[in-house]
Amino acid sequence: NKTNHKSLTMKKLSFILLAAAFVCFSCSNDVGTTQEEDNAKLESLYNDIITYSKVDTEPCSNPEEWGFVKMYDTPCSPTGGFILYSKKVDLGVLEKKIKEYNTYKAYINKKWGFYADVMPPCTDPKVPTGVKCIDNKPQLYFGFVLY
Repeated sequence: NKTNHKSLTMKKLSFILLAAAFVCFSCSNDVGTTQEEDNAKLESLYNDIITYSKVDTEPCSNPEEWGFVKMYDTPCSPTGGFILYSKKVDLGVLEKKIKEYNTYKAYINKKWGFYADVMPPCTDPKVPTGVKCIDNKPQLYFGFVLY
């Protein structure tokens, strides 16, 4: 009967471990966050991108020291969905931060039922042609228009 007792003990132990793993997994999931908490995290991710890009802190005296990278999928917006960054930062790290931001934004949009309005196709997508320094600030350049 020792075999039955050992088998029963192993089954109990397996069940306890499975239950503990489920509880731990449930605790790590952020399903319980509020909309305000999710928006605050998204804003924090955005602010981290802007801080890392140095767009608000690094003076612009040479446009060659600046680049731009796609952040949003909004080709008809005034900036075409691009943001500026100092070439002193690691572009790979910046792109990773942008990907994390966009992934989290998509997640909370789905979680809270936010869907972008269906818009007609963009007839004039905006793509920057360069960067200009205006009043020591970097600006996206679109031919004759600055943003």
